[in-house]
Amino acid sequence: MRIADILARLQGRSTALILVDDKGQETHKTFDELHRDTLNVVERLRALGLGPGCRVGIAAPSGYGWMAWDLACVELGCISVALPNERPTRPWAELIEAYQLSVMAADPAWLDGGDASHDRLQSMALDAPMPVKTAEPRPLVHQPGTHSLVFSSGTTGKTKGLIISAAGTERLLQLYHDAFGVEAQDRFMTFLPFANYQQRMIYYFCLYHGVEFVSVPFPLLFTGLKKYQPTFVIAPPILYETLQALTRASAGAQAAQDPDLLTRKLAELTGGRMRYMITGMAPIKRAALDFFWQHGISLYEAFGITEAGMVAWNKPGQVRVGSVGKPAEAGSVSLSDEGEVIVRRDALLSLGYFESSEEDARSTFIEPGAVATGDIAEFDADGFLHIVGRKKDAIITSNGEKFHPEPIESMLHADPRISVAVVLAGARQGLAAVISTKLHEDGAAVQALRAHVQQVNQQLPAQQQIKQVIFTGQDFSIENGMRTKNMKLARKAIAAAFLESA
Repeated sequence: MRIADILARLQGRSTALILVDDKGQETHKTFDELHRDTLNVVERLRALGLGPGCRVGIAAPSGYGWMAWDLACVELGCISVALPNERPTRPWAELIEAYQLSVMAADPAWLDGGDASHDRLQSMALDAPMPVKTAEPRPLVHQPGTHSLVFSSGTTGKTKGLIISAAGTERLLQLYHDAFGVEAQDRFMTFLPFANYQQRMIYYFCLYHGVEFVSVPFPLLFTGLKKYQPTFVIAPPILYETLQALTRASAGAQAAQDPDLLTRKLAELTGGRMRYMITGMAPIKRAALDFFWQHGISLYEAFGITEAGMVAWNKPGQVRVGSVGKPAEAGSVSLSDEGEVIVRRDALLSLGYFESSEEDARSTFIEPGAVATGDIAEFDADGFLHIVGRKKDAIITSNGEKFHPEPIESMLHADPRISVAVVLAGARQGLAAVISTKLHEDGAAVQALRAHVQQVNQQLPAQQQIKQVIFTGQDFSIENGMRTKNMKLARKAIAAAFLESA
């Protein structure tokens, strides 16, 4: 597929688009309407003199207008700059100059600041009047094949700017189609922001192949699954772990007498039409994976990073639960001497960073066509990849031994009363475990969990045993700083919050 072909393929199609805002208001459109509205945006940009190489900033929550402006950039050969989906804290003028934008397209509700009259600032409203050219466009020379500039928080929480490749995007979407296919009546649903490039790739996939597309805000995710009945979803582990808990709670004690009740309840919670689901972005509890497979929904674990794209995945006919699957592209994945995952492709998803530290750029883009992911892994005898942990999260003991906390955390998560377990180098000698549980004030439950920790310790060498356990009822979320924007644990923040006061 080619991204440049998407717009023309929308014309005349009645395929449904449903976009829900944070107030619950629905926008229902067809692909054909998106085609017409995108062409109107193209004319607005042409009226401003924009053409190939001009940068267009997009600052708005996910929505129909976001898609139209994005596709208009593709049609004109402009380079979209996808700003994070929250309202910018920096002045418009500063952002426009920092990223050398010819135009900044912003959500109308965000245009009430002191510099909202900037001559390069445009409302994203699709019914806005045709603009009058007041500033000269400034086309720039980009790396060949540049499609968009995006931002990613990565696993560290530090925001980095990436140059997205058109060829890399197209290659990955072709691999995805080859692996998972498209069926009549397919419908995809997302709750993640379009500023996250994975979501844009999926809506490109849906638009190109005629798949219905639904976008809902996170607070409406679980009601959205029931209402809109998607057939496939791609999401971080928190969705699946929460669905597992909701299913068990809904079934209650009756599940012991009715073996099929959990299967029916899970189908109800997910809309009843689910063909498959994919988890990635962070490690998932093995119990959640097993639960979905045992109760009728194929949940494929995958692994990727924005710099390289999808690295490995389980897929229909090729599954090993507990692994992240085989390389998405045969021969593209190898391991360094210390076990770090290296991805080599003719077309990586990213051409490099446009905003990062020199150290990050040097340690990630290690040579032309090669990315070091920062993840330590191993292949099993059948070629399935198993992630051990993040290279930077390795704990070094006083005698110089290095190991990763994730396998220990996985052992702790075998007890379903534990919502999240985080293993850290303790403030005192030995390891500490911060355990989030809803039962943190239940004395008997806490004692049982301490016994579970001791059982885990018995399976570990002395240097890897947990010496300090801290219980909390606090959820680990993006809002309280305990997770990064891509839902991974913010280990430094957790250590600062719990170990320094322990």
